Amino acid sequence: MAGSSLKVALIVNFVIGIMKLFAGLLTGSAAMIAEAYHSFADTMNQILLALGIRISKRSPDLEHPFGYQKNQFFWAFVVAILIFGISGTLALFEGFEKILHDDEFHSENFLLNIVVLVIAIGLEFFAFRTAYKEAQEYKEILQSDSIFEAIDDMQDPVLLSLLVEDSLALIGLSVALVGVIITYITENSFYDGLTSIFIGIILVVGGVLLARENKTYLIGKSVTDRTKKTINEVVTAFESIDSLVSRKTMLLGPKDMILALDVIFSDDVIDIPGEIDKIEAKLIEAIPHLTANKIFIEAQSASKTKSN
Repeated sequence: MAGSSLKVALIVNFVIGIMKLFAGLLTGSAAMIAEAYHSFADTMNQILLALGIRISKRSPDLEHPFGYQKNQFFWAFVVAILIFGISGTLALFEGFEKILHDDEFHSENFLLNIVVLVIAIGLEFFAFRTAYKEAQEYKEILQSDSIFEAIDDMQDPVLLSLLVEDSLALIGLSVALVGVIITYITENSFYDGLTSIFIGIILVVGGVLLARENKTYLIGKSVTDRTKKTINEVVTAFESIDSLVSRKTMLLGPKDMILALDVIFSDDVIDIPGEIDKIEAKLIEAIPHLTANKIFIEAQSASKTKSN
């Protein structure tokens, strides 16, 4: 679902990266060079996310009977590592290098940095707005109470990565703009280097938080509480069910999951396989992205349970 926002982010970050690099090299601004690193790293990130989406669409095979959907989780995790591993580290290095080894202020064309940053903020806001609108669509589909709840409910690593990237980019650009203005007014390159360090810290913290979230998807995160509640309501609504012993779920992708149930049927149920088919049909009706080949129901009768 994040296809359009991914394309927009890719184009925007590449264009902004070229602008920042040109301005940074022309004026010698560490903050602009750091922001250029950030934009080019984000461009690479979007390419990797697109690769993850493409691979995840492969059909299941003997070695991967449940498909390739988890590729999206893997590449989203790699993207998070790149944000703080490359963008953040390079921004920190550029800032310390500026403070320790280059204390001379170069006023030539320095106003160009401000112009580029203002344009970049406008373009980046457009990219963020595109991703945010897709999150709004999730909110309506999932009937979430707020956009923040929708982001948690959607469990889409690609769209989550784009929202985090765009948010970090807007924060970084705002910090860069303030730092560049202060540097220009004071004619002191120390603030330019300090701005680059702040940008690096923002990227490192954001990347670590995103990596932490994506790690939970990668190692086998369960579905949302909303989906769990739906499963419970569907199963316990059957009069043939004496009790729901356990319910285990795991996400295989943004719209893919495995469900394992352990249920106890009433003693008067004669056709247990038939009842299981009915339960599966109701579950698929209530949860559209759930398929019959990924529902596993362990059934037993109440009398056998009591005797054991």
